[in-house]
Amino acid sequence: MNQSGMHWSDGLDIESFSGLKRLKAASPQGARAASILEHFNVMVCLAAYKPEVVGTLPLAIDTPQSDIDILCHAPNLETFAQWADQTFGDFDGYEIHQRDATKHVATANVVRFECDGLPIEIFATNRPSREQFGFIHLLVEARILWVMGNDFARQVHELKTAGIKTEPAFAKLLGLEGDPYIALAELVNLSPSQLCERFGR
Repeated sequence: MNQSGMHWSDGLDIESFSGLKRLKAASPQGARAASILEHFNVMVCLAAYKPEVVGTLPLAIDTPQSDIDILCHAPNLETFAQWADQTFGDFDGYEIHQRDATKHVATANVVRFECDGLPIEIFATNRPSREQFGFIHLLVEARILWVMGNDFARQVHELKTAGIKTEPAFAKLLGLEGDPYIALAELVNLSPSQLCERFGR
């Protein structure tokens, strides 16, 4: 059981991460974030783009600087950008920019704005939401947290508080070599029991 009181074994499959159920159960901060998303109908507005909430809040390893991260599947980025302007343009801090493709991540539209003081970032690419690195990392990190326990979660949080990003923090503590984003993604097909064997728990 993690520090939030939620059993990571209570659903470590893909479906258990869809919607806002896990976010609500993660922590008081997660519950507040879910309430704000519901109040402003953010997920309802994004429904056509298959939104998935990812990042640190559903895992209860967030810091005060954490925002709510939402992945979307947008086959046409130009159409999505126009829609985002119309839908979220009046929210505080609204901005949108296009992020160039990298070796592993397609060209993306990144939308940022605030709802009731909560920073929200929407990351939209032409790749299905559940196939994006953000979602894959969420699955892997949830399983690792369950396997490694509270002390590991505390160490991740300490590294994040010190300014280290989530994936590099996991990689550092697990002794993963190479690009931490790729190294974590490569663990996605390992079950919790296989992760136990891999990391000596």
